[in-house]
Amino acid sequence: MEVTRAHPPRERAIECSNVCEDSAPTCEVPLYRPSSWDDEGPRFTTECSPLLRDRSRMEVQGMFVGRQAELAQLRDCARAVRGGQPRVVLVQGEAGIGKTQLLRRWLEDPALEDFTVLQARCDSSEEDFAFGPIQQVLSSMPRTLLDEFPLLKGPIPATTPSYEVGSQLLELTSSLQARRPVALVIDDLQWADMASLRAWGFVCRRLDADSVLVVLTTRTTDRERNPEHDDTVRRLMNDVPGSVRLSLPGLATSQVAELIEQAAGRPVSEASAEQMRRHTAGNPLYMTMLLAELPEAGLAADPVATLPVPPTLATVIRSQLLRLPEPSRALVEAATVLGTPMPLALVGRMAGVAVPASALEAALEAGLMRWLPNEPSAPVELTHELQRQAVMEAIPPDRRRQLHAKAAHLVDRHAAWAHRVAAAGPTDLQLAAELVAAADEEFTAGEADRSATLLLWAVDLETTRERRERHLLTAAARLAAFERYTRMASLLTRVRATAPCAMRSLVLGADGLYRGTLAAAEAHYAEAVAQSEEEGDAWTGLMARVAMSGVLNFLGRHDEGIDAAREALAMDPGMSWARVNLSTGLALAEGPQAALRELAPVTPAVVRSVARGRPAGAYLLTVQGAVRISAGALTAGIEDCATAVALSRSHGVPALADFAYGVTAAAQYLLGAWGDVPISVDHAHAITSNGDGKAIVHDWEYSVASWLAAGRGEWDRAEEHLRAAESRSGLASNAHNSTLCAISRAILAQARGDQRAMLQAVDPLVQAEAGWATNLQVFWLPLHAEALIGLGRLDRAETAVARLQATARDVPCLRTAASWLSGRLAESHGDVPLARTTYEQVLSHRPDADMVLLHRAMLEHSYGRLLQLGGQTTEASTWFDRARHRLEQVQARPFLERCAGDIPTPHTPAVGGRAAAIQLSGRERDIAQLIGRGLTNKEIANELFVSSKTVEYHLSHVYDKLGFTNRRELRDHVQRGALSDAGS
Repeated sequence: MEVTRAHPPRERAIECSNVCEDSAPTCEVPLYRPSSWDDEGPRFTTECSPLLRDRSRMEVQGMFVGRQAELAQLRDCARAVRGGQPRVVLVQGEAGIGKTQLLRRWLEDPALEDFTVLQARCDSSEEDFAFGPIQQVLSSMPRTLLDEFPLLKGPIPATTPSYEVGSQLLELTSSLQARRPVALVIDDLQWADMASLRAWGFVCRRLDADSVLVVLTTRTTDRERNPEHDDTVRRLMNDVPGSVRLSLPGLATSQVAELIEQAAGRPVSEASAEQMRRHTAGNPLYMTMLLAELPEAGLAADPVATLPVPPTLATVIRSQLLRLPEPSRALVEAATVLGTPMPLALVGRMAGVAVPASALEAALEAGLMRWLPNEPSAPVELTHELQRQAVMEAIPPDRRRQLHAKAAHLVDRHAAWAHRVAAAGPTDLQLAAELVAAADEEFTAGEADRSATLLLWAVDLETTRERRERHLLTAAARLAAFERYTRMASLLTRVRATAPCAMRSLVLGADGLYRGTLAAAEAHYAEAVAQSEEEGDAWTGLMARVAMSGVLNFLGRHDEGIDAAREALAMDPGMSWARVNLSTGLALAEGPQAALRELAPVTPAVVRSVARGRPAGAYLLTVQGAVRISAGALTAGIEDCATAVALSRSHGVPALADFAYGVTAAAQYLLGAWGDVPISVDHAHAITSNGDGKAIVHDWEYSVASWLAAGRGEWDRAEEHLRAAESRSGLASNAHNSTLCAISRAILAQARGDQRAMLQAVDPLVQAEAGWATNLQVFWLPLHAEALIGLGRLDRAETAVARLQATARDVPCLRTAASWLSGRLAESHGDVPLARTTYEQVLSHRPDADMVLLHRAMLEHSYGRLLQLGGQTTEASTWFDRARHRLEQVQARPFLERCAGDIPTPHTPAVGGRAAAIQLSGRERDIAQLIGRGLTNKEIANELFVSSKTVEYHLSHVYDKLGFTNRRELRDHVQRGALSDAGS
């Protein structure tokens, strides 16, 4: 078994000059890295002092009993993984219940020797460092292995979207699987930062035919609950098929007896074991500590007489600490304050212990410390976090401050802040000022959580209420700026107790936005704007105007939203989010062309910024793409969105990629790229379900999925997606959601041929003079006119067609629909010559790039029917065939069936019957579709957010099902449009 072990995510320059008088000025301690990495994986060497090299008996792994059922389940999961069935296992239980011990025992199993094991351990001191545990895993790997993963080969910026990191981690595991199965073991998940948690969640959700086993451990008690964290883990386990939950209970009486026998070296009575179980609830750590307190002979005697009611676990640990020799106790205290694995020599110097190896022996035998001789530098640490907490409480305050002061020189500069704060007195204005300056640097680097932590530490060091409140409010506002609303909410009680000011109002506005109370949010933001002007607080005024402009857009007060966004841009022309809100407001109030005029001068700079190494404002391209799509420039809009997504994937910059995929799917539906629609929808869903997206995108992904299902006659699926869209609006009074759902109901009714339901769905949109209804009219104007013509309401149809024709002059993709429905209206009035002329004017020109496939097919079919009625059956048949071919390409079954009555002879498929009865799965169809584009397996994996191994697995099934032997045959088959003949 190959193991990459956990280690600190940052290189630590260990400065020892202030630890003791005879220490060296500086000693560099290496990271815990494999000593080499060959074709078979990582190789480790152990380097430690001669004194310890011969004392391997001191490495205490801990006693282990029971848990056979859990071990069996882990072994079963490993067997499934070897067979290409990935598994995700969550091991959960209270502190000290034996989660880590279970994993250690399992990892010793010879059956895992063929696995590459990647390990990371989350730490409470690094909860606010984005991607810290992930970089633990990555820093153990050779740079040559990471060179092809641009987001992973160096420090990962905090602003990098989690799903992009997860996508490259997925492909990294795919590379490792080429050698052997992979096990990713993450310990103490409760302390993972949200960015890492979401990235791992993305990996787990996208595993398919991968030989990957993910094992997570998390504590269920003795910690402050983080609702966002807990919900993310819960959704992850619910979303992953075949996930396994292992909840560790306390040990049974027989297992307690076995544990006591291991500790005492002789059997114990069942009554003694049962009493111990009742006193400790079967917690192994509690029992181990308590057993050390009992006299050796007492275990064999009557249990009632020998077992006192045990004190708390913390009391037991403190008692053990007091019985240690002074050097051992000093060593334990130093390791406790450090809180991270460190070389024994350094811990000894910090503790003032002359011979640390001798002092370590008593601490190991007491079970308070752990030595890791197989790690480079052979570090030591406290055995368990509960022990660390108890020892920390037992250290006298003055001694604790002294140790923190020494520890600040032994750790990296990021970790040193916590030690410096702990070593400080009740107030320290100099340190507070340094913390604020460091917080500003972290915020500039995108580390909002870290910035907030430093500011909250500064709060306790200030002497005036004004400065304490300022630091608190700044921390909350910065969390809000990066949408870390859950942590911001934990500060609200303290925020509300502060004196009224602009920043307080800004934070309360963010809380209103988070909770969906938009009117309250708008009132707070307006108050923040007014107060900021009185106080001269430019930053708060800027942020309040940006946020308020977005809220006003959603409230339908577009003109006010535009004004707020313009004010923000006047204060800071580089504020990209203000321009996003301004463009959105203009599109809603004045139409897409006004928004495009606003974006035209700034989006080219986004592309030019690539040359500087890190593009800025990539999401402006996504907004431009969405506006172009609503303006009918479908192909150009898709290209803008694709460029934004490409920048996000190559450079790790935010790009509103979930929204880009959602609106791209809508454009692909109109263009007839129905094979690509599921891919784009899946991309959007992968991001939003991972917690990286926004509620507004749920509207798009479920709506467009319902359109596709309706177009193919999959009624149950269409209705299921429509219900999901209707229930997924995240905001009250969401006109965006209601508009999209109305369009979806109309498209479903169109596929069913129910003109009355079509009209009922879109009629409420007709009266809107601005807002989402007019912004999205490219999707519903033809449906409205079609429904009125079909129902024979010709007077209203005249008005609807006239509006459609007027709109089509500026909206290219509506021109075909305008001609088709104008011709149909003429037919309904009995004016056949006018209808024929109208059809022929469009059909005499080649379709343009933004042609809507259904509109073109129905136009061709209507023209064919007109020719047939005039006796021109041969020419009519040509147009029937063209329309039918388009509809067959996208498998538009309901439309084909309705057209069949006008087709004089049965259709013989152009492609042989080989594929007609073939059933491809959704994933197989997506892969085949991308083969048709000429993509490689790796490119397909990146496109679908899966591993290369998954692509290879499903591609082999496609070959088998379709009877092909090579890639070129399949590519030609797809490019001929023959893939649509296969079922799905």
